[in-house]
Amino acid sequence: MSLIENFRKAEKKSALSIRRGVERAREEWADAERKLRQRMRIYPQKSKAMAAGAPGTASMDAEESAFDQPGTDAARKPIVSVYGHDLKED
Repeated sequence: MSLIENFRKAEKKSALSIRRGVERAREEWADAERKLRQRMRIYPQKSKAMAAGAPGTASMDAEESAFDQPGTDAARKPIVSVYGHDLKED
């Protein structure tokens, strides 16, 4: 009878260790995905955000004229892609 009990205990331990491994893999995957999403986020620059929050200031007028020039970040349009293929503006 002790042999059968030993087999049952070993089976329970292996099932438990598999469950722990799967749970650990899920946690690690969620952590990696969260870190990747955080790196992909686009944060506005402080000067742009401050200028947008305070309308009518002289510094905002100077920054707006700088953004109208070609080659700056405001003149660029974002590239929108789905499944690795760029979408047209239409």
